[in-house]
Amino acid sequence: MNSIDIRRSPLRIVGLLAVSCGFVAVGIGMLYARHGTGRRAVAPGSFAELVAYGSIALFGLCAVLLLPKLFQRGPVVSVGPRGIFDRRLSTDWIPWEAIRAITPVQIQRQSMLVVEVDSNADAALPWTTWARRMARVNRAFGPYGYWMAAADLRGGFPALAEAVTRARICAGAPGASAPSPARRDP
Repeated sequence: MNSIDIRRSPLRIVGLLAVSCGFVAVGIGMLYARHGTGRRAVAPGSFAELVAYGSIALFGLCAVLLLPKLFQRGPVVSVGPRGIFDRRLSTDWIPWEAIRAITPVQIQRQSMLVVEVDSNADAALPWTTWARRMARVNRAFGPYGYWMAAADLRGGFPALAEAVTRARICAGAPGASAPSPARRDP
């Protein structure tokens, strides 16, 4: 079996970018909704003003971070006989031998795969610094591991889960089986 490559979906990125820009516009609208009167729609120092500025800052940052992803080319996730190579999380392949379990998790409407690796092998694996930090943070929210999101991938979560399952079964990885239903967390 050859590697299965999953690329970013430009349409999904454009959708996420539009939502981010929409929330920035809502924040601006909260501040300046009364056109022509010269007065602001929210009182200075109010909680509504804090929410408006927070919305502008948070979703403005999201838009800025999403924009370069629109122009990235090449696969984002590759799975094959060697293991998993998620370029958002690692700088090289994570071998199947180091992966103890892959669990689908759903939080609200967002589905992800949580890759649990052998604790003895974890330190030697090529995870990015960001991925290691996020794995520690995610421990507070659910299963410990490296979370592979699919919101910006072509085919979304079904394509990611199918590719990982097929590659894992073909590679004869320990614990490989058909996909189980996603566990739902609040």
